[in-house]
Amino acid sequence: MILEEVCVKKKVVLFLPLGLIWLLLAACGPTETPTPLPTETAVAQIPPTETATDEPPTAVPATPTTEIVPTEPTPTEEALFPTPVVTPAPTLTPTVEIPDYTVTILEPAPATTLLAGRDVTFRGEVQPPTTEPLTLTLTVGSFTAVSTQITPDGSSGSWELTITLAEAASGPGSITVTLGDLAQAEQPVSLAFDNSTDEPYISLSRPVEGETAVAGHAFLMQGDSNNLINNAFTIGVLVDDCTNFIAAQKISLASGGWYGFVILPQNVDPGPACAAAYTGEYGEGDWREALIPIQLLTSDDPQATSLQLGNPGDLAFTVGETTNLFGVAINVPERAVDIMLVLDSASGESEVVTSGTAFADPFGLWSIDLELPNDAPDGPALLIISSGADDSYQEIRLPVNITP
Repeated sequence: MILEEVCVKKKVVLFLPLGLIWLLLAACGPTETPTPLPTETAVAQIPPTETATDEPPTAVPATPTTEIVPTEPTPTEEALFPTPVVTPAPTLTPTVEIPDYTVTILEPAPATTLLAGRDVTFRGEVQPPTTEPLTLTLTVGSFTAVSTQITPDGSSGSWELTITLAEAASGPGSITVTLGDLAQAEQPVSLAFDNSTDEPYISLSRPVEGETAVAGHAFLMQGDSNNLINNAFTIGVLVDDCTNFIAAQKISLASGGWYGFVILPQNVDPGPACAAAYTGEYGEGDWREALIPIQLLTSDDPQATSLQLGNPGDLAFTVGETTNLFGVAINVPERAVDIMLVLDSASGESEVVTSGTAFADPFGLWSIDLELPNDAPDGPALLIISSGADDSYQEIRLPVNITP
């Protein structure tokens, strides 16, 4: 700074002594050449030159790319020395073969009639022998007269039981003996009331087992009775395993033979059913019931055709008198029923005593008063009731007697 000031004074003070000037010039040194002003001349740009240093170059990280470079996984100890997989051998469970059991009913014999309210012995066997309990039941329709279990003898397989039958229902029934789900035996029997006692008694002699009843038509029933509860009984037809009445009629009577009919509804379903007659409150107290299994048919079923005489017992005809005949005719041609009474001749020649034609109503009921002339012969005769012709012909022949 001081030197710069001195050099400036050199230019101004010219009258200094020469020696002093020389000294000053020697001290200031050579004068710098003034830098010319820049011009607008274009020059080529030279890229800057990096100054070389002794430091190592800085590493620049590589730009990541989407290219996947496969690498080999480093093997682990488990991969190099895998643990062996041991598969356990299947366990074989020994199976016990179930024997082929057979159950037999030896007593009562098939089709035996048993008395309700009495002691009955049931006997049989199971093979091979077992001590597993057997179940024994005796049913009539929906009513169960016996239901119990029996343990057979383990060495012989025999079994036996004496038991009192329930006294409420009568009719065709079935004994069933079962060994769980392994074996079963069935035996048909019949159960009946004892009419020699003072207990209420009711029976069905008509219909017979398997008889058909037709929807929308009359169904005939008859039987016997004694000591009826409240001097009355009810007849009817049941469905749903003989549990629900679809038709019923009450009849006043104390004792004796009886007959009647019920009209079945038009819309019943075909299938198994039961005809029933009972006295007392149904299913209560000392009530009694007689059951017969039957079959229901629809009115348009091809098998739904029938011709029946409804008069119970033995018919008697008397010269000069009138006898009423009635019955049921279902789906017969023109609803016509022809009746003819002829002498029963050993020679085969038949003399017609009297005849007539009855017509069934919409329910199938027919009736006629058959009059014998005053000069009619007496003796053995044959009552012939018929309908239809050719393939539709039906006939009832009944031996009778004409009295004077």
